[in-house]
Amino acid sequence: MARLSWIQRLYWRYLSKPACERTLFLYVLENPIASILEIGIGAGDRARRLIPLCTKASDVSYIRYAGVDRFESAPAGTPHLNLKQAHRMLAELGVKAHLIPGETKSALTRVAHSVLPSDLIIIDGEWNLQSESGEAIRDWLPRLCHGNSAIFATSVQGGVLESIPVPSNAVASQDLRRAA
Repeated sequence: MARLSWIQRLYWRYLSKPACERTLFLYVLENPIASILEIGIGAGDRARRLIPLCTKASDVSYIRYAGVDRFESAPAGTPHLNLKQAHRMLAELGVKAHLIPGETKSALTRVAHSVLPSDLIIIDGEWNLQSESGEAIRDWLPRLCHGNSAIFATSVQGGVLESIPVPSNAVASQDLRRAA
């Protein structure tokens, strides 16, 4: 894939919508991302914007994507893809996805045991440490990321994504190379 032109970089830095995700876009522009774990896919709009941006990096030829969401069991009135729509959308983007439906607490155990640690972790609406799902994320986070990962989270679905520090007991990067 071709690198981004200066006008494209200008757009992603200052004009991209929604503005609450610009810190995420800036990080992706500066760092090659080969694997993404998204907790709370919602309507899939973020993935539609983010995956093509990740594939623009010269070091990245394939994106490994894992997503956790309620899909069909999402509360009424919230914009959500069903599982089949999510697979179709990601296939159109050229990504073979590992999608895990269900409550965050139970789905994270499946993710931690079946998916390698990710370069980028996005937690949308579940980053509340007083809830059961927030506690589960905190407990499993060291297994879901590695020392060079980036974690962006918000406690409100669709809220401003903030960078979260990587846990000190995350998987070491050299251990990750041996596992792959």
